[in-house]
Amino acid sequence: MQKNQGFFVDSYHFYQIAKDGYYKASEGFEIHRQDDALVSIIFSALALEAFINEIPALAKCEKQDGSTEAFLDKLIDAIEELDSQDLRKISLQPFFLRVLCVLPSSFFRNLFVSPNSKKKNTQHKFMLASEALNSGFKKGDKLYQNFADLFKLRDCLVHLKPEDIIEEQEDGEIKYFGRDLTKRLRSKGIFLDTSVDSIILKVSTAKAALWACNTASEMVNAILDKLPASFRDNNPHIDLYRNSFQPPEK
Repeated sequence: MQKNQGFFVDSYHFYQIAKDGYYKASEGFEIHRQDDALVSIIFSALALEAFINEIPALAKCEKQDGSTEAFLDKLIDAIEELDSQDLRKISLQPFFLRVLCVLPSSFFRNLFVSPNSKKKNTQHKFMLASEALNSGFKKGDKLYQNFADLFKLRDCLVHLKPEDIIEEQEDGEIKYFGRDLTKRLRSKGIFLDTSVDSIILKVSTAKAALWACNTASEMVNAILDKLPASFRDNNPHIDLYRNSFQPPEK
């Protein structure tokens, strides 16, 4: 008999940190940089990454409880990646060892680059999960665009490079040249109103923090809405996610 297993739900802890960052940022003056807003942005993205990685574990728990719905396997296969142990198990199979000496080296270079085995980033996982649920996200939709921009901003902050340039002109005037992402986010109305194009300074606002939290909440609930009604209705796990990923109170 297989033992029942569970898992820790960590995504909503990260989301609560993001919301706390927004609340703290909203207590300050909008004209000043709110460092808590940066915490909110990064942890909103972190919460989404944790959530989508928890979905396969949730699906496996449902299967252990006796559910036979076909979408569960599709969801697991769409999101999970083959880890090093999985690859080692494959490489030690007798068939694999028999063909080892007869296949060209190019075969082995390309062996594990299929969509189901290569590294999947968080955006890819959300898209694959939605497709597995027969309701794929459209990249042109506002929700998905906000989601994609949140992760571009997260990557920019976490892997920050000096691309915001200060340059003195011939007449002595100082010009600021910001990165393309700054221009992309400007239309969202979340920036600090300043002529300096530093991405750190621009997004250190309560408005940016609220946008990040709302994006995380909407994306999680969008995935939950795509689950079959027979699975999500009266499901305590889904209710936990619903209650935990409510947007901040303004």
